[in-house]
Amino acid sequence: MNTTVRYLPAVVAVIAASALATATPVQPVRAALVGTWKLVSDKQIKPDGSSVDLYGVSPLGQLIYDAEGHMSVHLLMPDLPKCGTQDRRKCSDAAARAAFDNYLGYWGHYQVSPDGKTVVHTIEGASAPDWIGTSQARFFELKDGTLTLTTPMQMIGGVQSKAVLVWVRQR
Repeated sequence: MNTTVRYLPAVVAVIAASALATATPVQPVRAALVGTWKLVSDKQIKPDGSSVDLYGVSPLGQLIYDAEGHMSVHLLMPDLPKCGTQDRRKCSDAAARAAFDNYLGYWGHYQVSPDGKTVVHTIEGASAPDWIGTSQARFFELKDGTLTLTTPMQMIGGVQSKAVLVWVRQR
């Protein structure tokens, strides 16, 4: 019998076992993230433990993770002042500033860490231009249809803080 043919099943078994060993911890966690999520809370937690609702007490937001690794997120404070026109480039400076300060959107790709505790967003486009081309880690917890994402400490409004975002599954 040809030596290659004789050892082929063993080689295939080793490759398959290796693939399962590396894929198993992350794939179920990643699959659990896939879907559309609605924002219910976005709090800035300051070093002294105090908190601020970043987008108000009833924030608007949507987070989408797809099975191919794409993601998109939008955060908005509700009831922003209207510009009085459908032409967004005709808003007053004050209304434009309020819109910029109270909306965040970005899209790109995501990966789940091997330990299944962190999701990294690689940002391709964003309403905050300095975020484009960055990768941002979010610690996460999934429990009973609720996803909690927590940022590492970062500057938020000039204060070293972390953000804690709570999402509920939409579909």
